[in-house]
Amino acid sequence: MNWTIWDKTQPAPLELLLEADPSEDQIAKYLDKSRVFQLNDTDKTIGVVCLLPLNNKQLEIMNVAVLPTQRNQGIGKILLEKAFDYALQNNFTEIIVKTGNSSIDQLAFYQKNGFRMQQIVPNYFIEHYKGQTIVENGILCVDQIILSKEIKS
Repeated sequence: MNWTIWDKTQPAPLELLLEADPSEDQIAKYLDKSRVFQLNDTDKTIGVVCLLPLNNKQLEIMNVAVLPTQRNQGIGKILLEKAFDYALQNNFTEIIVKTGNSSIDQLAFYQKNGFRMQQIVPNYFIEHYKGQTIVENGILCVDQIILSKEIKS
């Protein structure tokens, strides 16, 4: 496996990004301002992590996704480790990630990797994903959960 950084002159890995964020409009709002690391296996991208600096201390994971055929093999953890390394190398002290209240697997994944819940934004997905109903695990996605992790050398 090897890493590449998405070259903005090339098409975005949209199919993969849509695995984690179902809205092309929302992806378009952050994609060009983000650093996108692609994890490749031979000739295909199997995972992606999209990082957006919020200021000189905070970095937000906007998107982390793994091809469905490659899940449950530790690739998500590798993607997070890439984000942690990037944060350390660039002197960020905190990484935040936001997900939905219905994203049970993602909430567990982030907490297992050192993230702590910080805030709930009520009705976020109702207000920002108009016309889209998101249901995961039989739960309507309504509220946004914000998690953070302190980055230390």
